[in-house]
Amino acid sequence: MVQTSIYLSSLKPITSQLNTMIRFIFILTMAGAMFSCKNEKATKEQSAEQPNANTQTAPAQEATLSSVPLELIQRIWEEGTQVDYIYHYHPFTISLSERAAIQNTMRHIAESPAPITPGCQPAGIVTFQIDGDIVLRGDFYFDTNCTFFVFYDKDKNKYSNYMTQEGITYFNNQIQQGLNLRNQAQQ
Repeated sequence: MVQTSIYLSSLKPITSQLNTMIRFIFILTMAGAMFSCKNEKATKEQSAEQPNANTQTAPAQEATLSSVPLELIQRIWEEGTQVDYIYHYHPFTISLSERAAIQNTMRHIAESPAPITPGCQPAGIVTFQIDGDIVLRGDFYFDTNCTFFVFYDKDKNKYSNYMTQEGITYFNNQIQQGLNLRNQAQQ
């Protein structure tokens, strides 16, 4: 089961109508997660036949930072306890604390290092935690031609990775659901 918490900054106390909407969004999210699991094999077969779409998301530039080490990705996969997305331009955050949800977010980070494109602005901050300690922190970029992560250590850029197509789809869905929920709550 995937647990996604969306905190809306402009909501009044939750009413039964809002509660129903949250359940509906949760059911849609679960259905999407189940659908993506069933299509994982088909996606892998298609990706073997097609060139990597992740390299086409940003203008051609040399990568300036290395990719996140596989050992760190594996450690978060096996031991991760919390992932938080804090959006700069949307009035909500996403907090994931179930193992399957955390592992799913690790699939959003492509293996390929990404160039840091000067015209791109971060859409928000992502943190990966193990037992309360932040083990990986960075910015996520999510805009036209800007779909990548830049991770840092002590406020200095350290790693950069493209966002996978699965990650792009996830962010599109989460932003749309959050905006729909906010609009419905304001009516």
